[in-house]
Amino acid sequence: MNESPPQPRTPSEEIAGLVERVTFFNQESGFAVLRVKVRGQRDLVTVLGSLPSISAGEWLTAKGWWVRDKEHGLQFKATALKAVPPTTSGPSKWQVQGDHRGSASPAVSVGGTL
Repeated sequence: MNESPPQPRTPSEEIAGLVERVTFFNQESGFAVLRVKVRGQRDLVTVLGSLPSISAGEWLTAKGWWVRDKEHGLQFKATALKAVPPTTSGPSKWQVQGDHRGSASPAVSVGGTL
């Protein structure tokens, strides 16, 4: 009996976050293993997928699904990735880490009082 290869899944979820680390990147194929700080996730998320280039500090949007690898644990397997360099108007690292006070810098007092 011939079994057909598994069909690709339809992207069922979208995640977004700040690329903290590029664990692996193949320049020829574009395949990347990324560690991303995703809002709502306590730990960094491992994202697998392909894109032309990527650097730590970029804002990443990924469409795909969650898989559990026997060796590496829970990962997000992306079928579509979009990276925005930090020089554009993407969210800042402060916003991703939960600083919602309206400014990206702490108040500095001169003379010991605010």
